[in-house]
Amino acid sequence: MKTTLLHQIRERREALGLQIQEMPLRAGLTRQQYGKIEAGGNPRLNTLDQIAEGLDAVLVLVPKDKLEAVQRALGGESQITEANPRSVQPELFGSNESDNPWGETL
Repeated sequence: MKTTLLHQIRERREALGLQIQEMPLRAGLTRQQYGKIEAGGNPRLNTLDQIAEGLDAVLVLVPKDKLEAVQRALGGESQITEANPRSVQPELFGSNESDNPWGETL
C-alpha cells in the first residue's frame, strides 16, 4: 500500500504517543504551520527536515527497486545502524560491499 509522506508523519507522531499540539515545539514550527502540514499542506524540504528531527527520524530517498528490502529490514527485529548500515541487510545494497543503490562507492 502506497502511503504519502504526510500520512507517514502522522503515523510516526502517533506511534511516539505525541499529540498534534506537541509537534510544533518539537519541530520548531508554529501551531498554524504544523496544523496545515498534517491537514495536507505542501511543506518545504527544510520544514520536512525539521519535522523529521522532531519525530526522532530522518528523511531518506530509497530507490524503488530497493524499497521492499528496506521495508523488510525495518519491519524485522534487527535495526540498521548509522555506523554500519550493511551489517544487517547486505542485500539492500547488492552483493558487492562497494555497491550502493546509486552505483557509487561508499
